[in-house]
Amino acid sequence: MFRNAVLAFAVATGLLSTGTAWAADAAKATQWIAYGQQQYALRQYDKSIQAFGNATKYNSADPAAWKGLGNALYAKRDYANALKYYKYALQLNPNDAQLATFVQRLATATQGGGQAAADPVALATRYYQARQYDSAIQEYNAALARNPNNDKAYQGLGNCYYAKGDKAQAVDAYKRSLLINPSNTGLKAFLARYAPDAARASGVEVASGPKDWVDPLWRSAVLPGWGQAYNGESTKGWILGGITIAALAGTVGTYIVGDQARSNYENGTASTTQSQYDSYYNTWDKMAQVNNILALSFLALYTFNLVDAIIDAKPQTHAVGLLPGEEPPVQLGLLDNGMIGAKVQVLKF
Repeated sequence: MFRNAVLAFAVATGLLSTGTAWAADAAKATQWIAYGQQQYALRQYDKSIQAFGNATKYNSADPAAWKGLGNALYAKRDYANALKYYKYALQLNPNDAQLATFVQRLATATQGGGQAAADPVALATRYYQARQYDSAIQEYNAALARNPNNDKAYQGLGNCYYAKGDKAQAVDAYKRSLLINPSNTGLKAFLARYAPDAARASGVEVASGPKDWVDPLWRSAVLPGWGQAYNGESTKGWILGGITIAALAGTVGTYIVGDQARSNYENGTASTTQSQYDSYYNTWDKMAQVNNILALSFLALYTFNLVDAIIDAKPQTHAVGLLPGEEPPVQLGLLDNGMIGAKVQVLKF
């Protein structure tokens, strides 16, 4: 932290210097910004800080330089100085709504003596509650760098990946949390439903019950193929859903065309020629035949879609050996981490 403060001080004092060495030069500032971004991507944060600092000296009116400086200091967990330079960037570019939101949350997270800034897990929790999952992941990883045996950090990391839809990384983080704290009954219960095989690999005894067909059934009833995707058969779901919806669209389309032809045939006038009557009638008759075929096809496909969703439904799973009351409702916000209300999502398997 002392090194961060020295670097920040050097940047700030450099702004007061004058002379030809640091004459305003937007082109050079842009070059330093690009170099700073490159070093930031390589996680060479000290070099990134120096580069962005040079950029501010060549062009102190470039908000990208101040924002980059804030990013680099933030990555080194120097939140106070990061917040200061973020505010400089906002003064120069008040239309940066994303940065404005981030600054507001960072300021809130670091208030009260900097407790959240000193504790990456606390700050990560705030980011998670604000649905800033990438920032939360960064802070959870910072907490794990300090203490690789922090089971809460692994669990929070899993929650972030779950919220982002990354099941593989979520499961890996949950498994690591359970290896450190195998007595976490809430997480055991969740993992037994979310990923039974992973739960077994973590030493959780998992039992399978009857198939849970209600959820895939209503999904397939609302949107053909959705139930198959819910059952883990995404390709089948896309194909079956696409064919079924195409049959429905064809049924509606042929009905509209045929009904219009029927109307033209029945409402002909004295000026309507015999060939026109024949054309209207033939179109009406052809559309009626195709419509019947498509309607029957849709009904058959829709019925198959419902039955298949039931047949391929996954069995209900639960953790074995938990006492009554130990297995809480499966909600992401109730995973023993104090994040109730943060993207709460009921899960059923």
